[in-house]
Amino acid sequence: MKTIQTILFTAYFCLVMIVLGGTIFSVLVEYPNWFASVPQSLEATRTFYKVFHPGYFFQIFGPLMLLTAIAFIIVAWRIAAARNLVLISIALFVSIELLTFFYIYPRLNILFGPDSASQAVEELRLASQQFTTADRIRTVLMFIASGSGIAALFRFFKHQYEPELL
Repeated sequence: MKTIQTILFTAYFCLVMIVLGGTIFSVLVEYPNWFASVPQSLEATRTFYKVFHPGYFFQIFGPLMLLTAIAFIIVAWRIAAARNLVLISIALFVSIELLTFFYIYPRLNILFGPDSASQAVEELRLASQQFTTADRIRTVLMFIASGSGIAALFRFFKHQYEPELL
């Protein structure tokens, strides 16, 4: 059982760090270019993302992260110190997903959807500003969730290698 717990926790933790890395990259590199000079920068972004866009990355790794977290919780239920921190991170990741689906995606549709080229410049600027504000909230939640994952890492491996102390 320890091996399965370790494999699942390690997979969960690696996926958390991968998603955190993707978030940091998007915030520091992609988004400033998207909104540098609306509407010209949005047109350049639309032209650039012909095959894949950043959402594909998060749509693959986000659910995998959640699935490994849930699987870890199931097999490691008795490791309360790590389990509770992973549960906190799951709650934060679910909050991130809800914010993304119900608030951010509609703004992205205004900015990059099929009718985006016909939107008024002021509407594009407003959607850009709303996206940026919501993404800052999403990024803060991601950092908190990642911090919870890092704390869970220490608790989990302390339990695995020093079980008599807990």
